[in-house]
Amino acid sequence: MIDYLTFLATVVFVFYAFICGACFGSFLNVVVWRLPRKMPILLARSHCPRCKNDILASDNIPIWGWLRLKGRCRNCQERISIKYPLVEFAVAILFAILFLLIVVMHGVTLPQGWLGKHYGGWLSEFPRCPLFAFSLHQMVLGYILLAIALIDEDRMKSPWRILIFGCLLHVAFAYWKPVVGQIDSPLAQINGLNIPSLTFFDAMKYSLLGGVTGAIFGGLSRLCKVPHQSGNALQQQILLGIFLGPIVATWASVIAASSLAAQIVSNRFLKNRSTQVTGLPLQIFCAWLLILLTWRWWPMIDTSAFLT
Repeated sequence: MIDYLTFLATVVFVFYAFICGACFGSFLNVVVWRLPRKMPILLARSHCPRCKNDILASDNIPIWGWLRLKGRCRNCQERISIKYPLVEFAVAILFAILFLLIVVMHGVTLPQGWLGKHYGGWLSEFPRCPLFAFSLHQMVLGYILLAIALIDEDRMKSPWRILIFGCLLHVAFAYWKPVVGQIDSPLAQINGLNIPSLTFFDAMKYSLLGGVTGAIFGGLSRLCKVPHQSGNALQQQILLGIFLGPIVATWASVIAASSLAAQIVSNRFLKNRSTQVTGLPLQIFCAWLLILLTWRWWPMIDTSAFLT
């Protein structure tokens, strides 16, 4: 029998996650353009780069504003890149999918120990279920990883304050729910809806181990002189390790490096020099998303010896 209240709540909350994602995607476009160029982010209004006129609030609505103006500036008719609504739509879809898979579907793609025993619909557990905190945690991580990847695709250097800001947000999450960054740790397996008795200190130890692991792989990527800005990949790998621990940092680095190597080899084999090679940060973002969507089927690795 269909629970219409839960169904309606699911539609509303997923749609709300989509709308929030679109708004954050609009802000991401601002961050990607202004932050590496040391321009003000919060104090300056959005404006057309050609005629310098401020963009009206009604024209600045994510996705809809671009469609309404048919991809052109209202004043000078300069073309507005389709990249902007695509970024807004991508972040909107990302937020909606993460909320749906992690919260509504009880973390169906997460490691087996995190599925737990759920005695009702997600609405009856919301928001006390630790999966809600983990969904927000991953939205923040994915958002920052995508920001660095887009900056890298513009051939710009991501400032290190992005990494510092991300670390501070992770510390806040770990203080709220120490378990959020240790999903793949044997110490963090849940029993039903009971949160393991992990402490903030446990979370920081795991994050530190992950950050060191990410820094090692990031250092290797700099030595290998990967395309674009290798320092951007280093920031991402450190963030992945801090947010999700050493195992995920290792997996993501191996997947991203393999994908990038396959792309380079295929271009040389086909002798297609006109095709641009995407940077390692974009590969790392895709690797993080792939792991998050298939995590349940990855082998379990016991890291408890390093944490005791």
